[in-house]
Amino acid sequence: MNYKVQRYLHWLRRIKYCRGFGVQSPSAYRFIRYVINEHYPYYAYDELRKELTRLDSLTRKRMELYFRISNYRQASLWLDFCERNDVIATYVGRGCHATQVRRITDLQQITADDRIEVLRICPSAGCEALLEAALQKADDRTLFIIEDIGYNDTAKRMWQKLLESDLTSVSYDLYYLGIAFFDRKRYKANYVVNF
Repeated sequence: MNYKVQRYLHWLRRIKYCRGFGVQSPSAYRFIRYVINEHYPYYAYDELRKELTRLDSLTRKRMELYFRISNYRQASLWLDFCERNDVIATYVGRGCHATQVRRITDLQQITADDRIEVLRICPSAGCEALLEAALQKADDRTLFIIEDIGYNDTAKRMWQKLLESDLTSVSYDLYYLGIAFFDRKRYKANYVVNF
């Protein structure tokens, strides 16, 4: 099936989950409305579009989300376990100039002094073991992003593990990726969001 048609049909299936409709938690609503589905053109979008002209629309949409997450979290370290050669460091760096993006291939590359603030995991060899080990280091300020949860079996298993974990508090299923928080002061909830 044509990619654009497939993407449009997927969007229609999730239409009732647009822009935080039905979300009762004020903090979850703000995150959905002003980070995940923010439509306001941020200051760097035009520059990045001119600088990185060859991105397909879904990759650009994901990278702009990472820009907004970076701007929202203001993390000092963003760990990236992904074999794809994408432009995440550029987008994250523009979202927060203080954020350093470090590509990792296993958890051994995280030093004892490193706190896991943001960790993005793409489904590839070793990702499940990395997730298991990273869960042990998660704290109230940790945010995990799992790529491809809607259509990759490995990513689906990892996402399900996060949803079942007692450590995970609030999570957001965006089909193309999942975002999980570990703030133990918040009630456990999973939100399906049309992204």
